[in-house]
Amino acid sequence: MEEGGHSHYVAQLKAEFDGCDTTATGFLDRDELTELCRRLQLDAQLPLLLHILLGERTHSRVNFEEFKEGFVEVLSRSLGLSTSEEDSSYLDAAVFEEMKPKFVKGTKRYGRRSRPDSEACEVLTCDSEDSPPSKNEAADSSPPGVRRAKQRRSTSLESVESLKSDEDTGSQKSIQPPFQCKGEEEQLEAGGGDRLLTAACDHLSLQHFHSEDMNGRLCRAEAQLDGRVSITEFKRFLSSSSPTSRSTPKRAVELQRAPHRALLEERPARSATPSLLTATVGQRVLSRLDDGSGYTSPEQVAALWTEEGIRNSRDILQTLDFSPEERLSLADLTLALDNELLVSGNGIHQAALISYKNEIQLLQEAAEQACRERDKLRADLEEADHRNLQLVREVDDRHASMETLNQSKIRDLEQDFRDRLLTLRCETELESEVQLQQVEQERRALQEELQLLRAQEVELQEELCNAAQENQRLEEELSDLKVKLAEAETSVNKLEADLSQLLLHKFGGLDPAGSALSHEERVSELIKEYELRCRVLQDRNDELSLELELLKNRRSRRPAGDASALSWKQQHAESDNLDMNRSSSPPLTQPDQKPAPDEGPGPKVSIQTELAVEQLQQKHKQELQQLSIQLETQMNFYERSLEKMRESMEVERKDISQAFKLEISELEEQKTLLEQEVKQLKAALDKLQKHSLQGGGGGGGSSEQDRRMQRERAELEQNFAKEIGNLGQKLSSEKEQLEAELKLKMDQEVMAVKTQLEDVRSDNRALQERLSILQHEVQNLEEDISKKRRRLEELEQEHQRSREEEERLHKENSRCREEVLDLSSRNLKLSTDNGELSARLRQEQESVQKLQEMSKQKEEEVQRLQEAMTWKGQERLQQQEAWRQERRLLEEQLSSSREKLGLHHQLEAELSSLTKKMQQLQEDKDQLQKAADSREEQLLSVKEEAELLRTQLHTATQEKVSHSQEVVELRKKLLEAQSQVKELHGQIQRLGDHEEEVHRLTVKNQQLQQEVSELQIQELQVHKLSQDQQTLGSKLSQVEAARTQALDQAAQANAAVTLLQAQLQQQKHELQEQAGGGHRERAELLQAQLDKEVKRSQQLEEALNLQVQQSRSQIKMKQDQYEKAMSALQGRVEDLEVKLKGVHLVLQEKVQELKEQLIKSNKMSALLKDVYVENSQLMKALQVTERRQKLAERRNILLEEKVGALHQLLRDIVPAALAT
Repeated sequence: MEEGGHSHYVAQLKAEFDGCDTTATGFLDRDELTELCRRLQLDAQLPLLLHILLGERTHSRVNFEEFKEGFVEVLSRSLGLSTSEEDSSYLDAAVFEEMKPKFVKGTKRYGRRSRPDSEACEVLTCDSEDSPPSKNEAADSSPPGVRRAKQRRSTSLESVESLKSDEDTGSQKSIQPPFQCKGEEEQLEAGGGDRLLTAACDHLSLQHFHSEDMNGRLCRAEAQLDGRVSITEFKRFLSSSSPTSRSTPKRAVELQRAPHRALLEERPARSATPSLLTATVGQRVLSRLDDGSGYTSPEQVAALWTEEGIRNSRDILQTLDFSPEERLSLADLTLALDNELLVSGNGIHQAALISYKNEIQLLQEAAEQACRERDKLRADLEEADHRNLQLVREVDDRHASMETLNQSKIRDLEQDFRDRLLTLRCETELESEVQLQQVEQERRALQEELQLLRAQEVELQEELCNAAQENQRLEEELSDLKVKLAEAETSVNKLEADLSQLLLHKFGGLDPAGSALSHEERVSELIKEYELRCRVLQDRNDELSLELELLKNRRSRRPAGDASALSWKQQHAESDNLDMNRSSSPPLTQPDQKPAPDEGPGPKVSIQTELAVEQLQQKHKQELQQLSIQLETQMNFYERSLEKMRESMEVERKDISQAFKLEISELEEQKTLLEQEVKQLKAALDKLQKHSLQGGGGGGGSSEQDRRMQRERAELEQNFAKEIGNLGQKLSSEKEQLEAELKLKMDQEVMAVKTQLEDVRSDNRALQERLSILQHEVQNLEEDISKKRRRLEELEQEHQRSREEEERLHKENSRCREEVLDLSSRNLKLSTDNGELSARLRQEQESVQKLQEMSKQKEEEVQRLQEAMTWKGQERLQQQEAWRQERRLLEEQLSSSREKLGLHHQLEAELSSLTKKMQQLQEDKDQLQKAADSREEQLLSVKEEAELLRTQLHTATQEKVSHSQEVVELRKKLLEAQSQVKELHGQIQRLGDHEEEVHRLTVKNQQLQQEVSELQIQELQVHKLSQDQQTLGSKLSQVEAARTQALDQAAQANAAVTLLQAQLQQQKHELQEQAGGGHRERAELLQAQLDKEVKRSQQLEEALNLQVQQSRSQIKMKQDQYEKAMSALQGRVEDLEVKLKGVHLVLQEKVQELKEQLIKSNKMSALLKDVYVENSQLMKALQVTERRQKLAERRNILLEEKVGALHQLLRDIVPAALAT
């Protein structure tokens, strides 16, 4: 189907090309190309097309193949069809515009490849929560489609190196603690006033909280706690007033929490051996406090320990023999802690240290494995860099080779075009000469035809005048006949009366009734017949006169003189002459010829109408072809725009799917973090239970408190377990739902891609078929070229033979010249002899003079023949195919020249005989007289021969002209054959290019198949993510509900913790009073564990809030992206709808125009039918008039015969009657 459609379109384009070819030579000049472009509605591309086809050659001509190639090139440039950008997308990534990071800390950059929260990280920057957004984020106002396009191209090596540097620096550097406000917390715990609250807020950069607002919010807590505010209430107030939002990555959070865990693990390590600590943590502890010198201040160490719950940190340093005023050596501190571990003999501490040792070793192995993987990735990246450089070099080499190949092709094309230009110049010169000759001949022929037409017109006018005069004469004759007929009737009546009287007088006694009555009846019948015939003739005459007037009027309206009309008139005139020859009366032959001039306009009108119909049909076809071409171009344009939109949609879908995958992975990581925190809380609760069991022997009151704490812990564990279970179920259900949706989308995309693959395969099959057809055409062209080469070789051989023949003829010509020179010398000798004999014999002198004149004429004829031969030789040098005919001509001329030479020999013999006779005349005058008589006879024969030579020379000149024309035609044929050979070479080159293009298309088809397999997954992911966005809204509501539940549970837990804290304080006071110093340490340990649990609960609450806020911000961000993408898609769809509406309007206009044209064509066809009907009616009327005229002529003849018979009868009867 595609091949048929392609051939159909090529045929339509060829028809348009031939329609503009006014010379019918298959070539178009600049004006004809302009007209063709206007027909094809390519006014905008006209300069480019003319530049491609003609260049600087304004007077050159273009054939159909060159025009088709230029037409395709112009359309490809206008539509902007190019796949180079898609092929070089990998290389373009190297020059990707690096996005500015949103936050920079040291060598670490955040926010380059994603869209983190606009608020600053509280843990990293220690700033307030209401800090303004960064300038980079405010400046990055590019639309999401542009950012996605930039992210799509971010496969360059610079981005990879930047990510590696982030990982390296992030793993090496530690993060400073956010802020240190333990002193303020202790003061708040001891019960400070508004002053301490204001100072704490100033230290925490919370200046935006108004004091009155703060007092109003904390009045309830102050009323419950006797005007004092606890740390937990203050933190709850801070969390409820402005929840923090963190956008710090997971790695930074882990790095921040690592030192706190290390400090928690340091305290129970006193009972371990020194080798355990040095083997696991290195030669020094607290390396995060090292400023590069190996020393640190005791205040930093004490502050760190107090943050982790150790209240007597300064006492511990003093017990370890470290001065609080001097700088502290970390190595000495490590040795001191090792010694304390050696001294301590607690098994629990040793077990904890062993477990921590295993965990640290595992983490070290994991870190080493990560380092090895990082090194491997670096090596892979270096190898990829090397490959990329090699690829770039190969591409450069390929481009250089392509440039050299293109330059060589351009040189060949330039040379080919120069050769073509030379041939075209020769052809144009020859064509111009031939056309001038043709124009001159046509002008002469037209002038002759014009003279003939004018003569015919004059003759026709004369005939018309004669016909009018003849008609008037006939009318006069008819009137005379009528008068004579009336007189004859009267005379007949008188004669009848006289006859009756004579009969009565003569045969009165007899019974004459029967004979008289029968005779009278016959006479009366004859008279009646004559009257009827006279009436019919009168009517016929009136009708003919009317028809003659109508024909005159029509002739005045329609000019005569057409060649077809003349031929038609001549035919009718011949038919009329035949009819006239059949008739017997010669005076009535002229009226039959007179209506012929008026019968000419019929064929002329029909031919004009046929030409008008053909022009309308051609115009209609051209407009239909133009409309079809416009529709095809518009359809191709919209299909390409749709393909571009699909590609952009696929890229956007891929970006959205990747973003949603990242969100899912982050949610899963958050889930794991929550599970780990829950496990840690459980472990801490188990430890508290163990401590409470150990402290159960202290008294009965403590056992009841332990039971209450156990119940509360159990309730808290159940609540946390429920929350964790609910979150796990939600995540699992959401994960299953997402997996199901992803599977469904994958199936749908697989089906779509299968259909696309089928289409691609069908296209591939069509391309293979086209390749086979092109190969077959190449073979045919090669065979034709081989045949033409053989033909050219044969022609060259013939040309060589003709050259040899020409050289031989030149030799013979030179020999003839020598003979003519000899003859001339002999003639001169004879002239001298005749001069000597002129005194004796005047008659002989006259004869000799005549012979000299004849010899001169013959010499002139010989010279003319020589010049003709030389001119023909020059023409033969330019000829290449007409040597056989010229050889025959030369042979004929050679034979004629030989005959002439024979005549010259005869003349020479005659001259010799004349000399002998002149010698004999001295002896005998009578013999000289006889010789003079014989010479006169010979001179007469020579004159006859001269006349024959003149006639032969005239025929030779005519043959020379005809041969010259044949030579010109043969040269044209040779040039056409050469041009065809060059065109065949060009076609072979184009076929080679077509084969390369087919190979490139096959490679591109394979690439497209691979891209289709990749696009399947992308489209499925995009479809899934479009549904995930809808489900995320519901998830957000669920997460918010879970958050509210968690907040309620955390509030309950905080209330329970505050109650437990109050109870523990009371118990602590009681135990201090009862047990004294022994139980004081135990109470402090319980208080530290309780503080730790409270802090962990607060951390869990903050983590939950952070997760909710992060999920909310991520969902909002994705929703914004999805809305922007949908708005962009909607805008594109609206643009396409507008374009389609415009196309529909254009099509409707074209359809309306076509309808109008069809209506016009129908009207014209109806008019043509009417004209045809009118012509047929006129022809029928003419035929009827001709028939009537013939009948009238016959009736006139019969009437004349009857009148003659009647006169004869009367002549016979009257004498008889008078005699009686």
